[in-house]
Amino acid sequence: MILSELLTRWFDVRPGEGRKALLSFLGAYSVISFLILARALRESLYLSSFDVKTLPYMTIAVAVLSLPTAGLFGRMMGSGDPHRVFSMFVVGLGVVIAAIQTLNAVEPAVATVTFFLVTVLGASLLTSGFWMVTAEQFSIRQAKRLFGLIGAGGTLGAMITGVSLSFLTSRLTTLQLVLGLDVMLAMTLFFQLRMPKLAPHDHHQEGQKTGIREGLALVFERPHLRNIATLVFVATMASTILDWQFKELVYSANLTEAEMTGFFGAFYGWTGVIALLIQVFVAARLMSTAGIATSLSVLPVLLLVGSAGMLLLPSLFVATLARGGDNTLRKSLHRSVLEYLYVPVPVAVRRKTKTFIDSVVDSAAGGVGAGLLFVWVTWAGLPSPYLSVFVGGLAVAFMYVSIKTGAEYARAVRDRLADDGEELDTSEFDRRNLLTVTMTRLDLAKELAKVGVTLDGDAPEPGPDLVVGEDATTLDRILAADAAVVERALDECDDWDETHIEALARLLSRTDFYSRAVQALLSIGEPSVRHVIDMLLDEHADFIIRRRIPRILAEINTAAADQALLDALAAGRFEVRYRAAIALSRRRKAGLAIAEGDWQSIVWQAVAREVSRDRPIWELQKILDEADTREEDFVGQRVGVRGELSLEHTFRQLSLVLDAEAVKMAFHGIVMDDENLKSLSLEYLEQILPADIRDRLWPFIGDISDYQRRKSTRSVDEVVEDLSKTGMTLFGGAADRAALHDALRAHENPRKDGDGDD
Repeated sequence: MILSELLTRWFDVRPGEGRKALLSFLGAYSVISFLILARALRESLYLSSFDVKTLPYMTIAVAVLSLPTAGLFGRMMGSGDPHRVFSMFVVGLGVVIAAIQTLNAVEPAVATVTFFLVTVLGASLLTSGFWMVTAEQFSIRQAKRLFGLIGAGGTLGAMITGVSLSFLTSRLTTLQLVLGLDVMLAMTLFFQLRMPKLAPHDHHQEGQKTGIREGLALVFERPHLRNIATLVFVATMASTILDWQFKELVYSANLTEAEMTGFFGAFYGWTGVIALLIQVFVAARLMSTAGIATSLSVLPVLLLVGSAGMLLLPSLFVATLARGGDNTLRKSLHRSVLEYLYVPVPVAVRRKTKTFIDSVVDSAAGGVGAGLLFVWVTWAGLPSPYLSVFVGGLAVAFMYVSIKTGAEYARAVRDRLADDGEELDTSEFDRRNLLTVTMTRLDLAKELAKVGVTLDGDAPEPGPDLVVGEDATTLDRILAADAAVVERALDECDDWDETHIEALARLLSRTDFYSRAVQALLSIGEPSVRHVIDMLLDEHADFIIRRRIPRILAEINTAAADQALLDALAAGRFEVRYRAAIALSRRRKAGLAIAEGDWQSIVWQAVAREVSRDRPIWELQKILDEADTREEDFVGQRVGVRGELSLEHTFRQLSLVLDAEAVKMAFHGIVMDDENLKSLSLEYLEQILPADIRDRLWPFIGDISDYQRRKSTRSVDEVVEDLSKTGMTLFGGAADRAALHDALRAHENPRKDGDGDD
């Protein structure tokens, strides 16, 4: 297996995503390479010309200048095509860096300060703008799979650039290295221009101006954005303090300018190596398995440990480890998770707030950290190791916000799902097979029909065979074969009692008299309710009658009726379970009595049973007719694809125990032809469902890789075995099961790609 195929499988790059993923990977490489080279150059140039104690002044200056620069950048990104604006910014930044070299020949000190400020602000806006335009290329599910790969491009750039600096500084002048920044910007521009152009409708909200004030207002009014801003603030402030402690110890080592450039280059290079390993082997897997909160908490735990080490054993070695760990995680796992958090934010809001958070909030945090450093070190002259107490406190706050963000993220996805789903027409579902991981290429129902095997659900309603005379009792006439006789009996009797319950219950199987029989049974009261409940839960009772009882119980305002419907979710016959779920849904909407005890656990157990059924069962489960389900508004229109009713039934049960509207919208998102809505639906379900339910449901709704799909393809022999085990549910008898064996064994081998199309 070639390396590219191995990487494609590992990162789960799917058809149609390769070009965008590769260009984004290379773009991240050039952006972070610029950031690392610029950082190493400005720090070595500045520390060679100025005292380390003046660094807080520069940090404060960056914080002040970030307000107008981020405001202008955000206004431009929000008022036009962000891809065009970003390209113009890259060109402008390159021109400014080239111009600084001219200034260096006249005023070296001024040029050094200017270079410091321009590269700090420019790198911040460059990184923010890159991720902003990249996020618009991918849906939320694609982002979750691919941001780790894209981030790996950045960490690869950090590693190669950092490691190379030790070699380059011995052979190139500082001026030549600075010109290398323009080369990296040119690479960034090239990769950006090669990205696929978004459709015109994706540039919505253009022409609306934005600025610092509006960005601040949007951040404060949205809890999810407030959490992101807080994460950025505490992480940057802690990193600023730790970085100063690290640089103070480097400065005290009395290294030359070239030695410092090489040291910083090696430092950022080797942290890049570790970051790349984390990005490739840890980031995406950790986000998928452990979740947002845990992934975000890794960095503050490391900061807490590092601050303790700096407090107890202050040395360059400990500082290098602490700052190295911080630098490694911030540009690998933490960066991937942070960028991923922006994806459920509406595009228009993201354009107005991301630059504000990435630049203004980040710079403000650096400014506050610098102010603390100034007061503690420059003004008060206190020992710098004790600054680790502040780092530890920020790490604790960091962990608290990480946990909050994990909970708020699911709500952000739900809100985005609701907003995007409101505009869709749910009356027309996408006409495609929902079960993208079906077990073979066979349409089982069609194949069975060829050999005369039909599902028992297709059988006609059994008709009564009793013929009565003119002197028959009311009880006998209710059971008569002649519809006119039954009609007269129902019209004439107005004193129904317990002796009529059995006959009236049998009348439920006759569609023409169903409503009259229900009215008569309800007039008898509690005894008739108990009788129909017993019939519903009796697996040997007449199925035609059992499947119609849930509609009766849906309108009876007693806890016993509710409990019976909950128990019916475990029935052997699919249609009984299906209609029981509909009845429960109607009861919840009507506010009728709910069963006592932990009824939610009963529903979760029913969902677990449903998603544990094999795919052949999902494909064949069906109902006799939809005469008494059409008023149910969970779906707009059915299109008759395999597995549709099983999926609908599962989601209807989920709507009983979760946010009903959100689950309904997620169902629509999965079955409708809108990839963005489907992506949001899957992300919402992944966040909200218990792990065991999610893992069993995922193969049915198709969010798996081609490799996983091929592994899930089942042979004909396996299908025969599974269907034979469930023959009592789906097939009429031994003859039908034998015909099933013959039909499937005679069919050609399943296709290798696992596609379920005929």
